[in-house]
Amino acid sequence: MKKIMWLFLVGMFFICCNNQSSEKVITDKRVVLRSDTLNIIKLTDTLVIHESACRGCAYEASTYFGLSDSMDIIQLLEVITKDNNSPDMQGGSISKTIVMFPAKTGKTNFKLYKFLTSNGTPQDSALFTRYNVEVIN
Repeated sequence: MKKIMWLFLVGMFFICCNNQSSEKVITDKRVVLRSDTLNIIKLTDTLVIHESACRGCAYEASTYFGLSDSMDIIQLLEVITKDNNSPDMQGGSISKTIVMFPAKTGKTNFKLYKFLTSNGTPQDSALFTRYNVEVIN
């Protein structure tokens, strides 16, 4: 019985003292912006906003986003579209990830417009979300 307990303790020691230095270190500094608060970010951060578009509807392919920042602090980098649904499924939604970056420090209030047609008609300009951002060094 003593030998079994001793082996158990030695085994637990080796398991607990396992060096985890081989794990990947995540260096991606993405910040998901919230529209209901002041977002304080660093100049080196990447900004992300998650949106969606309906799958299989008339404006699925024509949905795009625009950014209006009077201070020119936040710049739109890309919009990543991802469809996680199976190809034979009807309906659902398509994930849109808007990636932005801060160009300089300061405080700004910008609008993210969601256009449902490729022309960007004035009727679509009513679809926007306002974000408050302060970029620090």
